[in-house]
Order: sequence, then structure tokens, then C-alpha cells
Amino acid sequence: MDGNKRGLTRRVFLKKACGAAAGGLLATAAVAGPDGSEVQSQGPEEDLSQYDLLMPRVKFEALEGPKDYWTVYPEGDLNILRIFASKVRRRVKLTPNQTHRGVEAAFNAVVDFKDLETLLKYPFIFMTSQYRYELSEQEKENLKRYIYTGGFLFMDDCIVRTRGDFFYQSSYKILDEVFGKPALRPIPVSHEVFHNVYDFGRAGVPHCHGTYHPAQGVFVGDRLAVFLSSTDIHCAWVGNHTRVQQGIEMGINILMYALTH
Repeated sequence: MDGNKRGLTRRVFLKKACGAAAGGLLATAAVAGPDGSEVQSQGPEEDLSQYDLLMPRVKFEALEGPKDYWTVYPEGDLNILRIFASKVRRRVKLTPNQTHRGVEAAFNAVVDFKDLETLLKYPFIFMTSQYRYELSEQEKENLKRYIYTGGFLFMDDCIVRTRGDFFYQSSYKILDEVFGKPALRPIPVSHEVFHNVYDFGRAGVPHCHGTYHPAQGVFVGDRLAVFLSSTDIHCAWVGNHTRVQQGIEMGINILMYALTH
């Protein structure tokens, strides 16, 4: 099966699995899945057959600062997955209860843009940092293939020690290079991603911390395929920044949109 067909099959499966979840998102019934204890590492095939949702982190090197800063705040991933699992009647693979940056085992999956075959197994991936970075030409091509195959990429700038939106600016530049300038456009506040579970009205993306820019998106036809934000949504999942509830609600909206489109 070629990459395009695998991507379409994967997305159709997830749409069937999660399409009914929006109606039950606020239900309090327990879900089938992990209990929050440490998760043993499995291969992508085993995980994808067992769980409806994983949240792989994208591994990459920053041009300055700690090279492993892509691992920042793994507890945020665990928190949003726990909350999502508690509200959606689907099987969610929780990450281990690991709060230390720099440990790849803190995530339920790790991917990079060098390995297209592994990338294409996951319909949703997450990328964050606070520093500048670059991608090779091959990595850019693999990113392009991933998105056009049906993947969804959430990119969120994490501003902790620095005040500049360096990750956001690098991401903006790279996406223009990959998809053709201007690849990004502001995501309209009327878009489904701001209203599918929690309604953000006319506010659009919440400003949880960091530098504010309206959320930017890469669209493939009518499908939002890349969500780029500069407002530290992920840091709100950790609970150490303002507007924590809004950041969690935005995260749930993004996850639900990615899994049903």
C-alpha cells in the first residue's frame, strides 16, 4: 500500500472511531484505556491498533540553547491526554508520569522529519520549543509528504526564559518554504477548530503566555492541516501559566478536529 492510500485509510478509520465522540465529550463515564501508570513502549503498529489517540512529539535540534528542548514540559502532554481521555469515550494512550525534560521515554511516541515511514503511521503530531531551528531539504520534503498524505501538525511556541517568539518565526519561515509563500494564513475565528467542543466565540486562539499572534494555518483544500500558535497553549496544559482552562479547552478542540478530519 502506498503512502497516500495508507494515510487515507488511517484517517477514515479515525474518523469512524471518533466521529461520535463530540456528542459525548462532556460525559463523565470512564473510558477504556490506560490508568495513568507507566506505559511500556510498543511499536507504532501495536499502538495504532490498540489506541485511538497518541500524541507523538517531533524531535529536532535547536540552533541555540539546549539541543533537546523539543522535550520541554512532558507533563503537559500527560495532562491534556488525561483530560481528553476522561471526557471522550475512546482509547487514549497516556504518556508515562515523567516530568523531566530531555527524556524521550516521557512521550508515548517520538518522531522526526528524517523518517517518513514512521511519520506516516501517525495522523497527529505535536512540535514545540522556544528556540530557532532549521530543517534540511529532505526533512522539508518529508513534512510536505506527511501533510499532503493526511497528517495534522500542531506547532506551539513555548516561551520560558526568552522573550522572543523564535520558534514561531522559524516555523513560519519553514512552512512558507515547504508549501510556497504565502503558505500560512490566519485561521478565521469562525473556523470549526474554535467551536467544535468548546466555543471561543470571536476570541480565536487564547493568549495563555508568550507573544500573541493570531493562530496561523496551512490548509489542504478545506482541511486545516497545520495549526501554528505563539501563545503557549502547551504551557497552559502544565498549569503554570495564566488562562490554564482556556489552554486546555483549546487543546481539546485541536485534538478533536485533527482526529475527525
